[in-house]
Amino acid sequence: MSLQINGSTKLSKVLKSHPEVLDYIVSLNPHDFERLYNPLMRQLMPPRISLERIAAMTNTPLITLLTRIYEIAGQPLTAAERAELAQTAVTNVPPRNPNHPPDWLQEPATAVVDLLESDERLDTDPFVPLFPIINRAQPGDVILLKHRWEPQPLYDVWQKLKIKHYAVQKSQDEWWIYLLKTRASKRGG
Repeated sequence: MSLQINGSTKLSKVLKSHPEVLDYIVSLNPHDFERLYNPLMRQLMPPRISLERIAAMTNTPLITLLTRIYEIAGQPLTAAERAELAQTAVTNVPPRNPNHPPDWLQEPATAVVDLLESDERLDTDPFVPLFPIINRAQPGDVILLKHRWEPQPLYDVWQKLKIKHYAVQKSQDEWWIYLLKTRASKRGG
């Protein structure tokens, strides 16, 4: 089976046919990706994360990431294939954390979702406790999410839902992410 991937390919597609790629992905950022060795997290996270998001999270050029995955899968690219892939590798830039605190951060949090204990145990889908609170929030409400990792895969979800976010790293293993439900926010979950 020939592997055909690009930046928008989900990690789950790669791992389904080439599970040996997992060690490479984890090596790029052990702090964030070691949890993929946990069976529940390996089930939940890869369908939600694109290869371009992994490249952004690890500051790896997307073409480098894609080329290495092809090599691990036993399908090294020719120079022409690599050049063709490089042309399509810069199409999307995943949403990132804003560089400066937004004005709306002056509002106090109306709800707090603390995932730190469940992050430590890796026994809960982080969407489960978070999205009901987002759905109940009113426009203008600010939600504080405490998480062990910078939730970059969620930035993609929040962008689609038109939820503004701002993340602050409090320590090596603690991020505080502020979410603003806007009038235009769509329902999640």
